[in-house]
Amino acid sequence: MTSTKKDSVLAVLQLSGGNDGLNTVIPYSDPLYADNRPSVRVSEDQVLKIDDNIGFNPALGPIKELYDQGKVAIILGVGYPNPNRSHFRSMDIWHTAEPVEISQEGWLGRAVRDMDPKSENVLTAVSFGVGLPRALGCNGVPVASVGDLETYGLFPDIQDERLRESALEAFGKMYGAAAGKAAVMGFLGSNFQMFYSHHTIS
Repeated sequence: MTSTKKDSVLAVLQLSGGNDGLNTVIPYSDPLYADNRPSVRVSEDQVLKIDDNIGFNPALGPIKELYDQGKVAIILGVGYPNPNRSHFRSMDIWHTAEPVEISQEGWLGRAVRDMDPKSENVLTAVSFGVGLPRALGCNGVPVASVGDLETYGLFPDIQDERLRESALEAFGKMYGAAAGKAAVMGFLGSNFQMFYSHHTIS
């Protein structure tokens, strides 16, 4: 999988929190929209119209520009069968894409594993933010969790250069080359990868 060829990058932006979908992509031509939202609706003259039926919220001008350039797609009516109206169960379903079974693996983590089934790439996924998103959690999938780009790195707190090189060498042996040469080192290497995938090393 390692190559000098520049591969495509999938960027997933997760916005955790409430969002009023009907006031994001607005069905402004539907009379039911106006009838049922007398105080919170967006008036038709403010809507950034996409076609004769729907349009963007006026605050989404930059997104509308990208849409006009063919760089944004809208998918309406996304859901899953038989919702039980539990916020916490719903969040778990969104993160795992498993509407029936309780899964330990996130949908994005599984996608990363499918992209690199032999784990040939040391780092296939990077998460920017605090902690590892549920969607990325997947057994055997290393993910770098970057909380702050300014301080991110391996052992940045070690000021002594010789000590830092020694620590990096030990890290490299455990994580890479030495893995598989001995049973103990193989075990440590595979488990350190799991630890690394769930923690920010700073």
